[in-house]
Amino acid sequence: MQDEEMIRNVTPADRAPSFPLTVKKGHASVKIYEVRNRERTNYTVSYVGVKGRIRKTFADFENAEREANAIAEKLADGDMQALKLTGREKQIYVEAERALKDTGMQLDAVARDFARAFKILGHDGIIEAVRYFKKKVETGLPPMRVADAVARYSEAKGAEGLSEIYMGDIRKLLRPFAAAFNCNIATVQTDDIRAYLNHMNVGHVTRNNHRRVIGGLFSFARDQGWLPPNQKTAVERLKAYKVKQGEIEIFTPIEVAKLLAHADEDFLPWVALIAFGGIRNEELHKGLMWEAINFHQGYLIVPAGIAKTGRKRKIELPENLLEWLAPYRNRRGAIFARDYRKPKALMCKAAGVTWKVNGLRHSFGSYRLEAVKNEGQVALEMGNSAGIVKRHYADVVTAAAAREYWSITPIARGSSKVVQMA
Repeated sequence: MQDEEMIRNVTPADRAPSFPLTVKKGHASVKIYEVRNRERTNYTVSYVGVKGRIRKTFADFENAEREANAIAEKLADGDMQALKLTGREKQIYVEAERALKDTGMQLDAVARDFARAFKILGHDGIIEAVRYFKKKVETGLPPMRVADAVARYSEAKGAEGLSEIYMGDIRKLLRPFAAAFNCNIATVQTDDIRAYLNHMNVGHVTRNNHRRVIGGLFSFARDQGWLPPNQKTAVERLKAYKVKQGEIEIFTPIEVAKLLAHADEDFLPWVALIAFGGIRNEELHKGLMWEAINFHQGYLIVPAGIAKTGRKRKIELPENLLEWLAPYRNRRGAIFARDYRKPKALMCKAAGVTWKVNGLRHSFGSYRLEAVKNEGQVALEMGNSAGIVKRHYADVVTAAAAREYWSITPIARGSSKVVQMA
């Protein structure tokens, strides 16, 4: 039995059909299947009637094709009396077929789509929903399908020189999003994205990561004119998932000193900038540049394009951090945009220190707040709110521990393998 389906009007002269064979008359279609059972061959005529799919089996192909043609003619002409329709049912069917004449759609397909829309809306206000859609969503914006927007976004970010890790996140997280939304990006609403994220069998942290990357796509689409300007995007209207925060883990001053003493030369700035500058790991992965550091005046600018909050922030660099970074002041380009996992593992093994998830940044927040006693300042430096800083980092370490932490410096400028502490 051949897989290829042939659509035609069957004639008695045509004796070599391919199965399944479709008899088509207008919107009506009837299929004939060849069914072989041992040495016997039967022919099944299948079509959708008023009460669902109907099948009739014939031992002779000529009888099967004759019946298929007759049924197709009756379905197309609206002669439903022969199919056990009442006069009223016949009238409804004929009127429905006439209403769909210019759409090219099958009546059963339209009925299924209407049932789905009814279920989503919870009422029969389909026309009102379409009018709202036409007014609020289709606002004369250029058509841009989600998959095409993802491709353009990925290409643009690649041209900006973002790290391979960040580009990998774009590809990994946006590919399934594009597959789920085979439509114009302007038609994707907040509830659609919420339902997409909720359907994932993952935790809230992972959902927030997806939301962040999707948000970058939508901001890019707005900048390109594919979404309404000067309006919040569908992702911006979606609140982040609340993650239950456990007790934070921080490194002791001795542990941080050991990590720095055993960090690879190229990896050391990654450690120092997070531990003593509060930089996010993601900001380094997105390609934070050496040019962002003003060594002369002692500050660092995190550009809005790579900041988690989307806002540029300025960090006054403490003296010990400037000492750790001094040997690198003539470098250019990304500070450390590679995969950090391997050098991190080697560093921890050599130092004999157990890694703590986000421990360096939590250490910065805790020791910095104890040193400056200013929640607002630490919040600005970390790109957080003062409330979060107070909730997580207040009264975590002692004043003596903070003094010890901020005295971690290289013994000789340019040496990153030996440290001294007050």
